[in-house]
Amino acid sequence: MQGTTTSHSTYFKNSTNRYIAKLITHNRNKDNKRIWATFTYHSPQIQKVTNLFRNTNVGMAFKATTTLQQLIRPTTQNKKLEYEKSVIYKITCKACHKSYVGQTSRSLKLRFQEHTCYIKNNDPRLSYALHILICNHEYRNINDTMTHLKQVNKLLLLLPYEQMYIQLLYHSNELIIEAS
Repeated sequence: MQGTTTSHSTYFKNSTNRYIAKLITHNRNKDNKRIWATFTYHSPQIQKVTNLFRNTNVGMAFKATTTLQQLIRPTTQNKKLEYEKSVIYKITCKACHKSYVGQTSRSLKLRFQEHTCYIKNNDPRLSYALHILICNHEYRNINDTMTHLKQVNKLLLLLPYEQMYIQLLYHSNELIIEAS
């Protein structure tokens, strides 16, 4: 039984090779150059096809299904995921360009909604809300005002990184001070 399977595969291979050789002799260039076939990487059978053309004038070229540009290009989905990580963030007042630095291990979108809720309810618990309320500045949406500064994988590092960014803004005179 096994001999029958082998003879069938040998017959198939030989007849395929004869057909390819016949096809190539009819399609050969005047300069006897190679003919090229292009395949995309997506199947283990590609190696078998490549082996069939090994001793012929047909060259094999391969191309990826996704380009590097497609992998690098930012998408709205990446932006959406960015708002759902444990991060250090900065909210910038667009009127005076001063910033508030915070940290959260929850969704960044949810944290921004809390900030805007404090402003809408005239609750000055946070220095950003206090700044907006006292200075009578206008606040904007998450895309205009909130910046992702650093993703932090260990929750114990949230506070030290937050303090570092606060110091950086303080020394550059861009920090919203509690009693502004």
